[in-house]
Amino acid sequence: MRKECPTCHREYSEIECYCTKCGIKLVKAPNRCSAMKTKMCEDKVFGDNDKYCSFCGAPTTYWKDELEELKKW
Repeated sequence: MRKECPTCHREYSEIECYCTKCGIKLVKAPNRCSAMKTKMCEDKVFGDNDKYCSFCGAPTTYWKDELEELKKW
């Protein structure tokens, strides 16, 4: 799970809790299209269990992270 600052949208790992720039508590980053091949992909937010973008077929950000973790094994 990734986290991001709700103000500046800087991304952080799951163990961090506050933004180093803003000092604001981090929130769970939205699950988006990892490739954003179309204009419609930009604003689409998927559920945690959605694996692929419904517009371009690219993996969602959470699924892409999961695949990368699986490759490490």
